[in-house]
Amino acid sequence: MRLRGLVFSALFAALFAVISLVQIHVSVIPITLETLIPVIAGGLLGAWYGALTFIIVLGLDVLGLPLIGGHGGVGVLVGPTAGFIWAWPVCAFLTGLLVSRIKSGQRFEYLWIFLAAFIFGDLISYIPGVLWMRHVVPEYRPWGKALMAGMYPFLPGDFIKTLIAALIVERVRKIYPQRRIIHGDRFVGSDSVKPGGIV
Repeated sequence: MRLRGLVFSALFAALFAVISLVQIHVSVIPITLETLIPVIAGGLLGAWYGALTFIIVLGLDVLGLPLIGGHGGVGVLVGPTAGFIWAWPVCAFLTGLLVSRIKSGQRFEYLWIFLAAFIFGDLISYIPGVLWMRHVVPEYRPWGKALMAGMYPFLPGDFIKTLIAALIVERVRKIYPQRRIIHGDRFVGSDSVKPGGIV
């Protein structure tokens, strides 16, 4: 664990807390901008520090800090949206793991980042998300109602948000690749560069 990585994870956790305040309630699952952060944090910080971002969020929320939609406490982590919340560290980890294997500047780089982010940074969260919602809210036990309340209305927005997040990751990592973010300018890849050097 490096201090720079911890600092950036904490910064993304703070950014998440601010973004999560933007909510549009359409069912027990609100429309939010929260799903941007697992993709961006994982894509830029890598698997472990991306996941750490949400471990920080979950840990502080358990302590009562209102980091998830302006709410805090254990109740948030066992409520109807808990399945999605607990999936965030996994989504960030998988996104970081896959994006780190996509070479910057390669052909179709943006497309590969988008696919990795949309499938593993977003879509897989619906598995625990919808399952837990069905468990907590009896009226959504029928699969048709569960999918209509917890998945279908959100897919178009998720598609657009992932397009944006993938674009951010693709552009930023050209200037600040993961190693430069975590290690600073003195360590990029296996080569050392002079302070202030351009990578």
